[in-house]
Amino acid sequence: MANFSTHFNTASFVSAVGAGTIYYAGLVDRPESIMLFVGGIVGGILPDIDSDNSTPTKIMQYIFSNLFAFFILFRYIGLYPIGNLLLIWITSFAVSFGFFYAFNKVTSHRGMFHSIPAALIFGFGFSLLFYYIFNFDAMFSWYFGMFVFFGYLVHLILDEIYSVDLSNRRIKRSFGTALKLYSKDTKSTLLFYILVGVLFWQMPQKREFINSWTKFDIIANYKKIIRNIQR
Repeated sequence: MANFSTHFNTASFVSAVGAGTIYYAGLVDRPESIMLFVGGIVGGILPDIDSDNSTPTKIMQYIFSNLFAFFILFRYIGLYPIGNLLLIWITSFAVSFGFFYAFNKVTSHRGMFHSIPAALIFGFGFSLLFYYIFNFDAMFSWYFGMFVFFGYLVHLILDEIYSVDLSNRRIKRSFGTALKLYSKDTKSTLLFYILVGVLFWQMPQKREFINSWTKFDIIANYKKIIRNIQR
């Protein structure tokens, strides 16, 4: 499978293109486009949270825990004195890092977390987190979850590509274990699909988001992007 550096660099490139395109199309402002860029990177390295405690995995857990603590802290800035804010940050970081520790104890690598349903779960999950916890508007929350989802897919696709050894013209045993719809564990598969349904049901303004894309004029927006770049 692809290594941490490959996943990180590819997710960064794809996210930069996507965030830049959405920004020049006028769908988000500059700070929001930067956040979407980060969301794509997060999605691009998320599938490996169920791997062993390697150095990249530990780095990833620290990054996620700090990001989670930062967004929780950002919500309460100006509402509480600095001592309370420090306690909020420490508690948020500890809860997030504790989650990753427990998560690694009960999961195995290349299980259902390397699957398309898992990508949907994390995409919807981050959207709900940004909407209900961090108080972002519905459309941006959808966009952020979308970037996490596509970053996640990029990771899975890379793992499948690296499962094919072109030099020796053979397919490795890991082929088919990343970009999948189900696993041999029927209970896990059923649980993941139930979670996808529940999270999607909780998503805000679903009809408005879907309608915004059905009315999306690719040609018109492409011309708008070109005009914005040329300015």
